[in-house]
Amino acid sequence: MNVFRRVVSACLLLIPIIAAAQGATPQPSPQARVTIAQGALEGTEPSPGIFAYFGIPFAQPPVGNLRWKPPQPPQPWQGTRIANDHGLPCPQLDEGWNHGDSQHWSEDCLHLDVWTPADAHDLPVMVYIHGGSNLAGDGFSDGVPLVSHGVVLVTIEYRLDIFGWFRTPALDAESPHHASGDYGLLDQIAALRWIHDNIAKFGGDPNKVMIFGQSAGAVDTGLLLTSPLARGLFRAALEESGQVLGLMPTSTKGESEIAWEPVAKALGPTMAAQRSLSAAQVLAIDAQAPRSPGVNWWGYRGASVDGWVLPEMPWRVYQEGKEAPVALVLGTNVQEITPGGESLDQLRHVMAETVGYKAVAQLDALYDKTPSPLLGSPATRFATDHDFHCAVRLLAAWHASHGLPTWVYRFDRPDPGEASAIHTSELYYVFDAFQSKARPTAEDMDIAHDLDQYWTSFAKNAVPTGPVAWPRYQAKQFAPWLDIPKTGTDIKAEDTPFGGDACAIIDSSYPK
Repeated sequence: MNVFRRVVSACLLLIPIIAAAQGATPQPSPQARVTIAQGALEGTEPSPGIFAYFGIPFAQPPVGNLRWKPPQPPQPWQGTRIANDHGLPCPQLDEGWNHGDSQHWSEDCLHLDVWTPADAHDLPVMVYIHGGSNLAGDGFSDGVPLVSHGVVLVTIEYRLDIFGWFRTPALDAESPHHASGDYGLLDQIAALRWIHDNIAKFGGDPNKVMIFGQSAGAVDTGLLLTSPLARGLFRAALEESGQVLGLMPTSTKGESEIAWEPVAKALGPTMAAQRSLSAAQVLAIDAQAPRSPGVNWWGYRGASVDGWVLPEMPWRVYQEGKEAPVALVLGTNVQEITPGGESLDQLRHVMAETVGYKAVAQLDALYDKTPSPLLGSPATRFATDHDFHCAVRLLAAWHASHGLPTWVYRFDRPDPGEASAIHTSELYYVFDAFQSKARPTAEDMDIAHDLDQYWTSFAKNAVPTGPVAWPRYQAKQFAPWLDIPKTGTDIKAEDTPFGGDACAIIDSSYPK
């Protein structure tokens, strides 16, 4: 049983980030004009000296016969396209935290936003892949804080839930690659190709692209390192609170087909019938369709090994050193998951299911029964260790062991007004998105500036630099790693093994 399933809503709290980027539609600016292969664009100037171009199509709308097919190249337009509107997010069910997106979406959603300094020339490019379990969310983020450090920022949309990950034998049969199901990843790859071909017009350097994502976006970032279709489209990657080991399992072909089979039957007997339904009808049928016995909460309804986009299990690719040979930063927040109302007996049962009965006593002794002010309760520590800390430690060790530059961090600072750093906490600092939180202190703003410096320097030089030296991670030592403090501004490099003693026990539960 994936521990993550019990607290998924707590891991998807992206509304404050979204809300910070939305508001009145900005006015076009005649100064923000650029011409690309598709046509002329007129953007806006959200902050003095920074231009933004919103809602640029990077593929044709995946509607009608293009539903559940790889993204197709975008069509040109006549005249000047006014690029001052983000457009709508991709179709998604209401998960509570994404209520606004669930009420206003469109299947015509394959677009991206570009933020750039007005005088940009050959600047590094940061490409953000949003989180939301690959079920929901959007990429609408305020690019001004990052772009102010001298980079170009691109945020992208990609197909979600059933529109992004639906896999059936009928879809396999349609494909010249006999592959289906990874449409969300194909959208991300299409966006990266569009960036490679067009970003120079916005002042970006196509040879200095860094991809980064949070939660599901970090998982997808890790998957892109294993896809031959994405090879050469980026030179650095940064994964915030997500990777291919612990958080969201990649399924086999068989697991994915079993998981989607009841939905496919409910949608209709033929692909023509399934594509004739409205997007709202597809979502409703998907929500009501039964789940196959033996399929866990996650349902194996995300990324799957298809032999084309993902040729083999991602963890195996990393073990064998066949992932993209790029610079990589991986990190977690100190209390990613906080299960509620769980007794110690229930926790022991979860631990036994996850890592085996023999390990329970060892973990009991390590976690003790007293909550740690920094690390949290025993339940929080185990859930966070298994799905985040220990998974990052092992994946980073694999990447580093093949001679590839690797860095690891832990983010301990809570969002302003909160008690601990949980899933998404670092996003408030990366995007300086404090509008919906308690008033940040001067120290909070200093940490936000430092984090942006590390992130943007990584985009610039494929090496993260900031106020404190950040040494490369060494596979055998599981160290050093950078700790961003809970209080104060004393960022420091730690030499102790990342994840602590529990990881030596938990490592046995990961695929080998």
